[in-house]
Amino acid sequence: MKKRFLPAAFWTMLAAAALTTVLRVIITPRMQETDTGVFKVSYFIIGFMLAAVAVLAVMTMAGRRGIYHLNDIPRRERMPVSVSAIVLGFALIISSVFDWWQWIAFGLTPPPNERVISGLDAATLAATLAFGVMAGIFFVYLGHKLVGEGPVISPVFSLAALTPVIWIWVRIVRYEISYSSAIPVEQSFYDFVMVISSMLFLFSFSKYISKTAKQGTTRQPVPFFSLCAAMMSLSGTVTSVLLYMLGETDAYNASRLAGFVDFCIGVFALCTSVVLIFGSRPSDNGELKRDEEDITAGAEEQSESLQPEQKTPTVDEILDDLRRNDY
Repeated sequence: MKKRFLPAAFWTMLAAAALTTVLRVIITPRMQETDTGVFKVSYFIIGFMLAAVAVLAVMTMAGRRGIYHLNDIPRRERMPVSVSAIVLGFALIISSVFDWWQWIAFGLTPPPNERVISGLDAATLAATLAFGVMAGIFFVYLGHKLVGEGPVISPVFSLAALTPVIWIWVRIVRYEISYSSAIPVEQSFYDFVMVISSMLFLFSFSKYISKTAKQGTTRQPVPFFSLCAAMMSLSGTVTSVLLYMLGETDAYNASRLAGFVDFCIGVFALCTSVVLIFGSRPSDNGELKRDEEDITAGAEEQSESLQPEQKTPTVDEILDDLRRNDY
C-alpha cells in the first residue's frame, strides 16, 4: 500500500498544478485595479497551494521506495532527465547572455525590475547572470554524461553542482532588494514561492547528484521538492502565457517573473520526479543475475562435495615408501 503513495503524489501534483493555473487565470485579473482590486481573493489560491504542498509532503514521507542515484538507474529510463537537463542548460546560457547584452546595450534588466535601481541591484544582477552561465554549463555537462555512463562523482563535480543553487539564491536576493519586495505578500506570493521551491529543489538535487545525501533511502527530499518545483514553476509560466493570450496586460506584467527558464526548471523537476518515482530500482535489474550466480555457486559446491577426496602424497611420504620397499 505504501509503495503507491509516491505515484499518487505525482498525479496529485499534476492535478494541483492544473487547478492552480485555472484559479490564477481567473482571479489574478481581478487584483490589478489599484482602487477596486480585491487582493484578498488571492488567499483562496494561497490556501490551495499550501494545502497541496502539505498533501505532497505527507504522501512523499509516507511512501516506501528507495531513491537511488541516476548512475544506478538504466540509461534508457533516465533519458528524460538528461534531455531536460540539456535543454535547461542551454536556456540558462542563452537567457543569461541575452539579458547581459540588453543590460549593457540598452540598460534594460530582467524582471522584477526594468532598470538598475542601486549598486547592490547591479551587483546581484551581475552575479545572477554569471552564475546563470555556469549553471547552464553544468546542466549541459550533466545531461551529456547521463546519456552515457553517467557523471564521475568528484569534489570538482560536487562544487559544480552548487552553481545552480548559487544562481537561484542570488536571484532571490535581487528579488528581495527590488521594488517587488515592498509589495504585500498576497500580491507577490506566487512568484516568491515559485523561486523558493526552485531553490529547494536545486539544492536537494545537488546533494543527490553529488552523492552527498545517503543513497537508497526512503527519506530523501528530492521527490518532494521536485514535485513542488514542478507544480509551482509549470503553473506560474503557463499562467503567464495564458494571461498574455487573453489580453490581460496588467495581470501578465504582475506574473512576468516566471519566464522560459522557470518553465525549463519545471520540466526538469517533472522529469526528475518521473524517473525517481516510476523508474526501475537497481535490484530489479540485478536480482535475477544474483540468483543465477548463487544457484551456480551452490551447484559447484555440491558437486565438489560429492567427488571422492584425492590426496596427493608429499615428498617425505614417497621417500618413506621407498625405504620400506628396500627393507
